[in-house]
Amino acid sequence: MFPTHYLGNFILGLPWVLRVAEEYPELTLVIDARFRTLTDTVIPSSVNIIEYPRQRLKEPGSFLSRLSLYLGFLRKLRSASSDCIIDMEGERFSGVLSRLSGARNRYGPTGKNAHRFYTNPRKLDYENHRYNAFGEILDVLVSGKAPSNILPYSLPPEAADATEAFLQRCSIKTPFVVIHPGASAEYKKWPVDYFVSLITMFKTQGLEIVMIGVGDDTRMIESIAERLDDTRLFHFDLSGYPELVALFQRAHFYVGGDSGPMHLAASAGLDLVALFGPSKESIWAPLGKNSRLLRGTKSCGKNCDAWQCEFNYHCLTSLIPEIVFGAATATRVAIDMRDPAFEDARNENHP
Repeated sequence: MFPTHYLGNFILGLPWVLRVAEEYPELTLVIDARFRTLTDTVIPSSVNIIEYPRQRLKEPGSFLSRLSLYLGFLRKLRSASSDCIIDMEGERFSGVLSRLSGARNRYGPTGKNAHRFYTNPRKLDYENHRYNAFGEILDVLVSGKAPSNILPYSLPPEAADATEAFLQRCSIKTPFVVIHPGASAEYKKWPVDYFVSLITMFKTQGLEIVMIGVGDDTRMIESIAERLDDTRLFHFDLSGYPELVALFQRAHFYVGGDSGPMHLAASAGLDLVALFGPSKESIWAPLGKNSRLLRGTKSCGKNCDAWQCEFNYHCLTSLIPEIVFGAATATRVAIDMRDPAFEDARNENHP
């Protein structure tokens, strides 16, 4: 059961789900409904997928209609008749779903009244990378070498065709860079003026720029475009995850902050530069040898964290565009700027 609504978490856990599906091809997988199209590009058709209707449960409507929707989901969950259920999410609502599933053996992370929900609470190392934590919770089913973070996406033809149509419509024929300026929290966002400077540098190299983002990200993209005057800037207007993967498979490289699209780009094998502030790279760094993580030159105070910073998050704002430009255009010889190389350390530490 993996009904997370965070794209980054979902991408980090998906390789492990695929690994389980290889040994248990008829397993039942519970996911957030918004990730169904992405799941279908990776998970075998033999897997029984149950969609948790999180978004629909939040939509306006009567209490009875939402209750009926929730009960309908529970009926599907219980009809799976599973003897064992593993809660990868570990949140209160997913713990309740584990209890209501009817499974005799219920595994989930310790904490948040875990003893009420699970017959087998598991203490996970959440100070290690979240990818590893997902591996720990599933090691009751699979063991051995950790799966690759590069996912074998099998995209539907219509997704690839739609992305190709976008590139043709924008007359993008030269190498292009994908930039995601947004993030789920303000402290993760690199300044707009820095993106303007970085894009200007990229244009001197003959690179086209494709911006991605929806919702609040759109306003940030518009602010960047306003400061660039007549510079050609394209906003990818396709919102589906398969289309986004198709874009990543065509791109030259990716630049953006700590976000779900960053992890999606890494899972597609795209070279990327991640711009980090107070986020812990030991937990949230993008995976893969083609990923570079950059921070600013100024460190935070002793009491700084993601929710408060006495220096206004200068760990991120002291990361200047010139450094990002140099890292993004570097050769593959210097592609991983972390010490030690994260992927090597992960493979050595995981059973």
